[in-house]
Amino acid sequence: MKTSLFLSLLLIARAVYGQDTVSYSGVVADFLQPDVNVIHNSVALSHFYDKLYQLKKTKQGTVNILHIGDSHIQADFLTQAARTQFQQEFGNAGRGFVFPGRVGRTNEAPSIYSSSKAAWDSKRIIYTQEPTPIGLGAMTITTLQAQANLLIRTHPVDNLTYSFNRITLLYQKDEASFHLALKDSIGAELAYAGAYTVEEDNVSRIVLPRALNQIELVTLQSQETQTRFSLYGLVLENGEPGILYHATGGNGAKVKHYLDAALFADQSKVIQPDLIIISLGTNEAIEHPYVDPQVAHYLDQLITRLSTANPQAQILLTTPMDFYKKKTRRNPGVEQVRNAIVGYADSHNRPYWDLFSVGGGKNSADLWKKNGLLQQDGIHFTKAGYHLQGQLLYEALIKGYHEYVQFRYP
Repeated sequence: MKTSLFLSLLLIARAVYGQDTVSYSGVVADFLQPDVNVIHNSVALSHFYDKLYQLKKTKQGTVNILHIGDSHIQADFLTQAARTQFQQEFGNAGRGFVFPGRVGRTNEAPSIYSSSKAAWDSKRIIYTQEPTPIGLGAMTITTLQAQANLLIRTHPVDNLTYSFNRITLLYQKDEASFHLALKDSIGAELAYAGAYTVEEDNVSRIVLPRALNQIELVTLQSQETQTRFSLYGLVLENGEPGILYHATGGNGAKVKHYLDAALFADQSKVIQPDLIIISLGTNEAIEHPYVDPQVAHYLDQLITRLSTANPQAQILLTTPMDFYKKKTRRNPGVEQVRNAIVGYADSHNRPYWDLFSVGGGKNSADLWKKNGLLQQDGIHFTKAGYHLQGQLLYEALIKGYHEYVQFRYP
């Protein structure tokens, strides 16, 4: 019955919007609340929706989405599901921002692989007391070795290839930093980068002579003053029109950690985001019965910094899914954090996606666990669980897109 009703509604939508409609899966499950799977205050995303519409109509340019979060986003399963659907519908402009987490001795996105034979130190965003600055990757890796290598390879996902011919390097770019040689899979040198290029602070943009799915960075020392190399991340593009869905997250991250990340907000402007999605709150809720009363205040500060760096971007907040405390105990802190985020968003007329309610609301972790969508730790979700969440996010955004198109381009 639910499926038939959805199909009927989808047919109606296509009749109304005609060629401007965008299909979505119409996820149906007994434990979900599909009626609330919408973007609240969605009128605040009008600029983003118009960019999507123009991309769809003209097949020119790119639309950039930057999704910020904690371990749920670092894993890139949720964001990969959303990325795939956006790119299948609006075009694949490349893999976007990536960070070599494996080299930093943590997990990385399944669509990339990184390795190195050199020694690298790492600093995660949660260790704010350490002096190494944190940039867009929510982690920084540093080597003191000349001739250190760093290999990054991309993998296709759902028939989307992520070969690239444009690289944006984010790294500490000063006189003490090693230069870089960029090599292909057979060791041929394709380009060089270093502090001698002055296009942007801590940024080098490189156009490769051909498309690759693997690049190797090698540190070069030409002067004794060069003693280290610190990497904040890379952006991989293919030069084609479409969507770039960038994701960055840090295991254990809270909103205040992003405030303490010295370079994060400033480096976000390298992405030139049209939409910034902030998915935080899980690690604040873990600490229940203490829940930081300043969560909304910290969110406001983060939004202010991101908006200052990216005045063209619109910002979407999301609420955390219900989860357990100590593997099996229900956690009222999740609802507290959810209420704080929703209260802030409504009082400031900011758009938000209420995953907590969409996923079933209070104590819905029981049902996600029963359906094999929650991991044994009671906090993180299975690949299937994250995939479902990514589908739901995409669906909610496309519902808002349809409403915008119907109003703006009837």
